[in-house]
Amino acid sequence: MRSDNIFLRFLLLTLIFCLAGCASPRVSYDTVLLEDDFSGLGPQMISAPVGPHTEYHYLPEAAPRGNWAVSCFTWEPGAQTAWWIKEEEGRHVLAQTFDSKAMTHTHPMVVTGDTLWTDYQAEVAFAPDSKRARCGVVFRYRNDRCYYFAGVDGDRAVLKLVKDATDFHQPYEKILAEKPFSWEEGRYYTLIIEAAGPKLAARFDRGPELTAVDSTFSHGKVGLTSDVPARFGRVKVTTTAAEKERIDRIGAENQAELDALRAANPKPVVWKKISTRGFGVGRNLRFGDLDGDGVTDVLVGQVVHHAAPRDSYSELSCLTAMTFDGKVLWQTGAPVPEKNHLTNDVAFQIHDLDGDGANEVIYCMNMELIVADGKTGKIKYKAATPAAKAPADSFPRILGDCLYFCDLRGKGRDADIIIKDRYWHLWALDDRLRVMWEGECKTGPRMPTTRTAMAGTSW
Repeated sequence: MRSDNIFLRFLLLTLIFCLAGCASPRVSYDTVLLEDDFSGLGPQMISAPVGPHTEYHYLPEAAPRGNWAVSCFTWEPGAQTAWWIKEEEGRHVLAQTFDSKAMTHTHPMVVTGDTLWTDYQAEVAFAPDSKRARCGVVFRYRNDRCYYFAGVDGDRAVLKLVKDATDFHQPYEKILAEKPFSWEEGRYYTLIIEAAGPKLAARFDRGPELTAVDSTFSHGKVGLTSDVPARFGRVKVTTTAAEKERIDRIGAENQAELDALRAANPKPVVWKKISTRGFGVGRNLRFGDLDGDGVTDVLVGQVVHHAAPRDSYSELSCLTAMTFDGKVLWQTGAPVPEKNHLTNDVAFQIHDLDGDGANEVIYCMNMELIVADGKTGKIKYKAATPAAKAPADSFPRILGDCLYFCDLRGKGRDADIIIKDRYWHLWALDDRLRVMWEGECKTGPRMPTTRTAMAGTSW
């Protein structure tokens, strides 16, 4: 009996030693990549009501504040002014103040860090004010549609993958792990995220731990996101000393390569300055030979915004053709100095539409599509733009959102035109501005569903 006990003890000790030898040592994330308690920023709004202007113009108020950059927002004013540094019990917190209702494809978000970050631990304190929608942390963030999310959504703790979309405004989201979590609104919770290769973990203080294995994203930034008003406290991101050394080395190599590429580029010098006082615009220019002398000229377009203060329905109000010596070749419409910006496409181009070797100017104005002589601006011929269709039917006919020239009839030259409304419909025209067919589309990944009609016959 005694020998049996000794044998059992030997087996038990052997098993313990084997398990200890096989177990992976816990990674020591003791090197700081980022630590921010928002004390470096005074109480202020760190987002900005810039609307879509940042698509076309540099606006300093949209620049990052401290370590953080607002990565996405919607057209609603509250979404654009959502992020604030506020004082709370003697410390600073980052507050998200917008209630993002009925939005499933985009979420208020700020990001920080480096896409070189691979394996790390992120510790974030956050306090959602509502259980209506999700709130938490994004990690291994690649862009606003590709990242991991860990946080709360209703009475659940959730770890999920977000990767692009399956259709227009239909994001692909996969729950990697979730558990019930009875948390209190307005109370701070600390969330610790660990990403080590494909192993992902999210641990809540006074809450559950979620784990998953997924290799979709191997590296990326971190971010804070909430669809409901919430406050975020101290953020700390750590990694191993070896990983920090790797990040610094690759970062230095990338910077050296970038510096070398920049040094190899020709250094721009001022060629000449030309006054556009009164008729100038921000980034609304077209270039081409207008007067037939073989030298590039410039076409300057000002626009009128019919849906002010929003810019969603715009069309040309003034068009000025000039040489790079500052000579105005012609002008149509009345210039207004204040019309110096735009936030959407505008239909005017320089192109040899009739194939005679001389460029025309093709443009939309007053719900007409116009073909004009490039040298004089004299109208050669014109036609009414296509009749507007819902939902882009604020005007009887489309204003013309952009023009594209192509060869649809096999003539061997780009003698056909694609014209569209804001986001929903397009038309194909021949070089005499006759509609050949029309189609429907939505901006985004969905492919257009085309309806065609030519000479009164569907085909």
